[in-house]
Amino acid sequence: MGFEKFDETGSGRGRPAGADPMVSLRKSGSIGINAAALSTYFEDEDGAIMYYNGDDEQIGIEPVDDPDDQEAAYTVSKTEAGGTIAPRAFLEKYELIPDVTTQYDPDWDSDQTLLVIDLEDPIGTYGSADGE
Repeated sequence: MGFEKFDETGSGRGRPAGADPMVSLRKSGSIGINAAALSTYFEDEDGAIMYYNGDDEQIGIEPVDDPDDQEAAYTVSKTEAGGTIAPRAFLEKYELIPDVTTQYDPDWDSDQTLLVIDLEDPIGTYGSADGE
């Protein structure tokens, strides 16, 4: 059999373009939000307030309309491909920067105010650790 062209444009990193919402903790100290998660959780919100639950090993992200209106809010940088939050100080404080970019399936908390990332339940990784 010869070569078969992979032509599912926009699929990036092994997930189809219409993939389920996904959030990635990046080894660079930022949080990546795929396009599906961006449209689901941050459609009209341009900011995010970060929370950490050490007992349950969870990150909470509260979408907020305008990051300038909230003292603790980070900006959600948006593109057609997805979004990025750069809460490096938050991730460093709780020692949450991974050795390798790690992907998670986000979900609302019971009050639907926080987007919850369960750090004990990753769905995959991307790339390799530094020095490998």
